[in-house]
Amino acid sequence: MSRRQGALTSTDAVEIAILSGVVGVLVTVHFFLPEALRSQFLFTYGEPTVVSAWTAAILHDSVSHLVSSVTWYAIVMASAYALSMTWTRRRPFWFAVVGCLVLAPPMTKLVDYWLLKVQWNLVADATTARGFSGVVSAFGGLLYVSLARTATARYGYDAGVATTGTIVLGALSALTFTSAMLSPSVAVVLCTIVASAIGIGIVRNRPKIPTWRAWAWSQRDGLLPIVVGCVVVVVLLSQLFQVQLDETGRFVSVIAHGTGFATGMIVTVLVLIAEYVGQQWTKKPGNRLGTSTE
Repeated sequence: MSRRQGALTSTDAVEIAILSGVVGVLVTVHFFLPEALRSQFLFTYGEPTVVSAWTAAILHDSVSHLVSSVTWYAIVMASAYALSMTWTRRRPFWFAVVGCLVLAPPMTKLVDYWLLKVQWNLVADATTARGFSGVVSAFGGLLYVSLARTATARYGYDAGVATTGTIVLGALSALTFTSAMLSPSVAVVLCTIVASAIGIGIVRNRPKIPTWRAWAWSQRDGLLPIVVGCVVVVVLLSQLFQVQLDETGRFVSVIAHGTGFATGMIVTVLVLIAEYVGQQWTKKPGNRLGTSTE
């Protein structure tokens, strides 16, 4: 499954430059966009448009808001990109990235508007929305699915299930401390379950531990991006799903973040399914380019 190892190539440099260009756009817009255009780019709940759903994603209301978006984008995308470098075929990663950039802004605003304005009427007509966090959430969903794909391809189905399950359990445990969504008692239960499972596993498989340690060391290059990616997703989720005001007094939109994460997962899954179907189709006799069907 590994595509290449060693020093970065010119292609890697171009790809990193493209991904870094997103940061350049966000910073440039924040500091140099005229105020007249900025007000037009905002998504307003009283006058929602598809165009403003996209343009609002590149706006931020403060430097701290911008720094938060850029920092998390860099962390999540660096982890996802490092993971994709272990793939033989890179096109699914880039299709998923483009899909998240295109679909996440309107999807997050659509769901946000439908629930907060149409269904619950919790926001006034003059209320505006902006920020790149919905897209960052989508990249988090991309990373989550990429971790499952990589672990499954490298180490089997059980490893993929263990990876995704560990992330979910870790995120739920973290949310009990960082968010009001889950009570501390849930954290105690989850931590007890995890500690018990680890303890039972250690006792039952004690003779195999030296072998596992040697295996893990031999696989360290492949395991490292997976472990780092898991940590990134857990910490990201613990920050995205807070239901209190942040340090600037702005309400953190759990709905938009959840929609973004789900959008990233769905886009990536669909891309991977399309890749698989395409591979199977090209393997059939007569379906390869340049092959006669006669």
